Amino acid sequence: MTQHPYDEIEAFALGSLDDQTQRAVLDHADTCPSCAVLLADAMSGLGALAALETPRPLERDLALPFTAPAVAARVTPLRRVSLSAWAAFAAAAACLALLFWNVQLRNEAISVPVGALVHSHFIHHALRGPSASAKAIQAVDGHWVYVVADGLSPGARYVVWETRAGATTRASTLTANRNGQATAYMEQTAGAIDAVALAPEGKDPSDPSALRWP
Repeated sequence: MTQHPYDEIEAFALGSLDDQTQRAVLDHADTCPSCAVLLADAMSGLGALAALETPRPLERDLALPFTAPAVAARVTPLRRVSLSAWAAFAAAAACLALLFWNVQLRNEAISVPVGALVHSHFIHHALRGPSASAKAIQAVDGHWVYVVADGLSPGARYVVWETRAGATTRASTLTANRNGQATAYMEQTAGAIDAVALAPEGKDPSDPSALRWP
């Protein structure tokens, strides 16, 4: 499965990587659209945080009389504390928003088991149903299965059901991204696979809404 350098991308944006690792991250981003987007957004997010943390000039409160320096001395620090607290809160909120977006983007990424596909002989089966489309790609000996689906309900959770030797079991789960796409890869003991179904969470594999093979 392709390994994406998520931690290195965040460290790259913070400038904490050595030259060799920086070059490796850039080389990977050149060939990986998902990581290129992550890298660009991490850099822009860091710029936004820097802008938030830029100190702003404090103006003297015009409501305070010039003849009351003692009062001004007491009030000005409070105003500075208030502005500092606001800036810290805004920076923390921006960090949380960036982290949430980053997690979402990771969840959106469609993973592909490159090693399994390259180094195995495999066959595939179309899963059919009233809506959506899916395929179950499996090793000839059944020791791994890779399910790909399109046209699912965005954000919905689905269960992959597998029938082997007459027994139907819950093999894996997947969640559709915002485009209604999802994948699930599982490794298991080799053996013949008699049937595969993809059903919404909480539904039986025989439910009319499920996608099934055969």
